Amino acid sequence: MRESTGPRYQLSAPVSAVKLEERPGSRLRDPTGILVEIPTNAIVDIEGALSRSGLITVLWNGEAFSAYHEDFEKNTRRLGNAES
Repeated sequence: MRESTGPRYQLSAPVSAVKLEERPGSRLRDPTGILVEIPTNAIVDIEGALSRSGLITVLWNGEAFSAYHEDFEKNTRRLGNAES
């Protein structure tokens, strides 16, 4: 699992996300088809930039997930950077 040094957020409402898995031999991740709900008050980090599809990579509990930026933006508050 790669460490994030990007923004850290706390969820004010649950956010639905798709679990991602490492792609062997690549820095990219693939969706698993496993849908999870990241719970209210969870502390998460953001990795990378917003994709053209409107998705972001969210790091939570040592795993990576893909979530819609719009859902994430309206249900979080920024805490600072992961390295802080």
